[in-house]
Amino acid sequence: MNTKLNCPVCGYQEIQGNICPNCDTDLALIRTLQDLPQLEKPLSQSKFSKWTLTVALLMLMIGIGLGAGGSFLILKSSPPTSTIVSTPKPSVNSPVTLKQPPKSITYTVKPGDSLSLIAEKICGKGTAWEVLVEANPLLEKRENYYIDPGEKLTVPRSCQEKNQ
Repeated sequence: MNTKLNCPVCGYQEIQGNICPNCDTDLALIRTLQDLPQLEKPLSQSKFSKWTLTVALLMLMIGIGLGAGGSFLILKSSPPTSTIVSTPKPSVNSPVTLKQPPKSITYTVKPGDSLSLIAEKICGKGTAWEVLVEANPLLEKRENYYIDPGEKLTVPRSCQEKNQ
């Protein structure tokens, strides 16, 4: 206990006891650590010898080779799969008359027209104005589906068929 310490808190030098007289810091742990005997040589890490490392690498290479070879043999020994290709039978072509899809008509907006009035005139129902909006995508971007006189609107065939 003859070792003199310096206080790590306040820097007071040459303290002989376990308590700093300047800041009352307990120095007992520091004194205990300094009184421990010093090791002359630090523990060295054990190194692998050259032959041990060579054997380990050789075993690793053998393991990788066996794994790759085994998977290759398993894939190679799988039974071959047969594919059956059927030839299509020629069909007799009969004249087919395709119905032309009904064309939509174009309506020119007149002064005083609204979508519900146009729907009532053409479709028979004033509530069918939504069908007109779907057929004319430019109307969807307008506020309150506003239409101008002279504007041309596409009237879908589904609306015309309901009226007939």
